[in-house]
Amino acid sequence: MTEKQINQREKALCRSNGLCPVCKKPLIQTQGAHKIANKDLWRKKYGSWVIDNPLNMEIVCSLSCNNSVDVGSSYGKHLEIIADILISEYERMWGIVGLGYLADKLKEKYRGLENG
Repeated sequence: MTEKQINQREKALCRSNGLCPVCKKPLIQTQGAHKIANKDLWRKKYGSWVIDNPLNMEIVCSLSCNNSVDVGSSYGKHLEIIADILISEYERMWGIVGLGYLADKLKEKYRGLENG
């Protein structure tokens, strides 16, 4: 396992507070579960920046819980995960100012869409 993979799993484990996010059982035996699957199709579409991001991973207790985390080919779910990653990166890079900048940029880009 690479240092990047270890870091990814540690961050996901910290978010879970020691409990499986699916079934809420204590995490004794664990496995990393990608929300957007670590498959060539998705890696080509979104790149390593998304697939390897800690926010795209959960630490779960079993294969059945692992399968429950996978969002499949739902582009809506993919976009939610990517949005969470983007928000996290803006906040990490520029703090609250970055979040304001991102919000302003989105409002400007999509102004008028709310009216149809």
